[in-house]
Amino acid sequence: MSYTSGETGTCLAVTLGMLKPEAGLICYTAAVHNLSLDPFLERFGFTRGLTIFAIPAYGILFRCRAQGSLIDLEFAALFGLLKFVKARLTKARISVLNVHSSNPQFVFCFTADSPLLTPDSHRRRLLAEHTRRIQLSVGLVERSKNKAWIPASDYPSLVDSAAIGFDRDGEDEKKPSFLPFQTGIAL
Repeated sequence: MSYTSGETGTCLAVTLGMLKPEAGLICYTAAVHNLSLDPFLERFGFTRGLTIFAIPAYGILFRCRAQGSLIDLEFAALFGLLKFVKARLTKARISVLNVHSSNPQFVFCFTADSPLLTPDSHRRRLLAEHTRRIQLSVGLVERSKNKAWIPASDYPSLVDSAAIGFDRDGEDEKKPSFLPFQTGIAL
């Protein structure tokens, strides 16, 4: 199943069933609501929601606390991933992005008749904005194969000779400073 979004003609494809490796950067998204939260963290305003994306080829695993429904958190993970690729991986010149998720509701949002991604919706406008130069395909993957769920300690380190090619900004040049815990983002 596929359809075209926006005036740019970006093709969004939904891949169901077995995922085949295709040309392009393979990424994973996930979202979770923790059933319990440490009372200490809860007193400081931490939320139970978590938005996650992973780019295994670059050894990147991003997790951030956020509030919202599971579908909102999954879209937040997708938009965070797209923004990261657009802002930080420009030297890699990525033109095809294969995003895999274990959430069937999220994957089926990309079908033509989904009420969660209507042509006049805010999500659809954001998607069109972020995918002007990137072809995006979204596929369903088993949770056990979703690399966004791998614990950070199990992610391999990259060798010293690996050239990732991140774009640096002025903030990267500053010396590190340790800040108190951040409470997450609001969607």
